[in-house]
Amino acid sequence: MSIDSRSSPTEDPNGQREPPENHRRIGFVGPAGVGKTTIATVVANRLGERTALDVVGEATTRIERSPSAPAELGPLGIHWTVVDAPAGTAALERASETLDTAFVVATPGTLDRVARYERVADRIDLDVFLVVNRFEECHREELGAFDGPDLAEYFYEDETTLAGTVPEFAGWTTEALLLESLQPERMDGFEAMAALDGGHRSVVNVEVEDEAAALAVVRRFRDGGYAADFFRCNCRCHDGHVIARSRGASPND
Repeated sequence: MSIDSRSSPTEDPNGQREPPENHRRIGFVGPAGVGKTTIATVVANRLGERTALDVVGEATTRIERSPSAPAELGPLGIHWTVVDAPAGTAALERASETLDTAFVVATPGTLDRVARYERVADRIDLDVFLVVNRFEECHREELGAFDGPDLAEYFYEDETTLAGTVPEFAGWTTEALLLESLQPERMDGFEAMAALDGGHRSVVNVEVEDEAAALAVVRRFRDGGYAADFFRCNCRCHDGHVIARSRGASPND
């Protein structure tokens, strides 16, 4: 499957190609040598633990295929595709019909190259976020002043990354990337439920302080007839987020 392929598209009454429901496609783009394939692989491995998954590009040779990996959709009912695009902006140019969200992978030393990817994403009307690899604390001020796509995640410098292997990042999660792709805007629980009930939103994102609170929020959404799941993040002020969505609604709505 190439970056130009798309699974089972449908057509609306106006003849426009629409993605199939319940399918989310995220792509990793960026310059050569920034660790793009490593990040795509880490994300794919995590997704493969919780839901059905397709992988496109070089990362397909590096993901861990577990016999116990789920063959069916997870609690949110979303089938994910992770696209590890070739280096350079040309792959992103071709992605307007194949991706829902793009993540530009860069290192602190290649931040000056991010703008060209952002311009392409703006031109093709594609959501784009930044992932910084090989981050060190000395880069924090520079990253805070960076004028570009919103930062979805950063990964610290790691010897296993430099060696070309896939790091496990003990105690570190990649799920902030999934949160940004699904719904970056945060709401409180009551506001989110009202938005779903009123049809104002098909996907909502609620911050939760800890896993116990997450279970209660997930149960409340499921009791209301919505699909919901808990995603951890690396924020210091809380443990993670609950994503909920209307059953049968496309995650792209």
